[in-house]
Amino acid sequence: MAKSIDELEKTACKYWPTDIVENAAKTNPIPLLLKTQDVFISILKCASASPSAWQTVLNSSSISPNLFLKHLSVLTDIGGERLQRFSKDFKSLFPNQEIVFTWNNSNYKYHFHSISPRWDNSKLKIDKANLVEHSSLTNEMCDVIMLLLFGGLAIAPASLPEEIYEKCIIGQLIGKTDELDEFVKQRYICVSKITAGSTANDCGHVCEDSCVSRLKKLLPSNFVIGGHTIEGVSQNDKDLTTFDMVVRDTHSHKCCAIEISFQVTTNSVIERKSLLARERQQLLHSHGHAVAYIIDGSGNFQRKNAVSTILNFSDCSVNFSDAGLQELANFIKNM
Repeated sequence: MAKSIDELEKTACKYWPTDIVENAAKTNPIPLLLKTQDVFISILKCASASPSAWQTVLNSSSISPNLFLKHLSVLTDIGGERLQRFSKDFKSLFPNQEIVFTWNNSNYKYHFHSISPRWDNSKLKIDKANLVEHSSLTNEMCDVIMLLLFGGLAIAPASLPEEIYEKCIIGQLIGKTDELDEFVKQRYICVSKITAGSTANDCGHVCEDSCVSRLKKLLPSNFVIGGHTIEGVSQNDKDLTTFDMVVRDTHSHKCCAIEISFQVTTNSVIERKSLLARERQQLLHSHGHAVAYIIDGSGNFQRKNAVSTILNFSDCSVNFSDAGLQELANFIKNM
């Protein structure tokens, strides 16, 4: 008999467990950015001697050039994807390999170091893997920092993407203490909303990793956890159907496909899983396999119809609790 949503919710975690949040925070840049926000602002407040004075001030500060650049990327809302696009279009955007801009009522010219730059998160050392490491200022970093600071003040070339004119204006606030404070603080309110999805995504990955490690401890050695597909299981006879996790019994070769959804806020993920539930169960059963769901999070339990549908077409449904994972392990051992 299918488990009811009330039974599932009764022992659920509802909100992200502390260990999940702490592990996800290691890959989320926002805590680091907030911690160094005041130092970042102080650099811009002091760098008023010239458009390049930020370099001198930055060199004597406690934050690294890549972290300084990450602050600018977040505040302008121009990340790696857009920067990569700008670098691919560099020759057409900056045919003279330079930018002329107006700052403090005077015109300045900046000559970019390369005519074929590579501006992506990894090269600029602003991806999650590199951000916590102190990187020296590179030519690529310097070019991007100047673009993000002064691109919106450009008078030549006369035609740049509108988002550069709209967003790359922080340079005009350099040295203006009150305006900088207000701009940066207000901008990070917006950033917190933008990054909420990233934080949830990070937690989701850690949640999946946690399920894998916990199940490995609960299952005998003949069960292998890994991959996202099952040989021969396809809904269109072309591509193998993907699952969040697959557990395979090396003795019987029977598999259990596992779908995981932990949502603290409501979104459509659980709805999509619900629409696929009947077809997925039928498909797996036709190949002698089983399907299980790990469902938790207060947001999911607000989607009662979707969760109820999943429970009706699941061979085993549990929450993220220790008891839930133990129940799932027992089911897998006896499937």
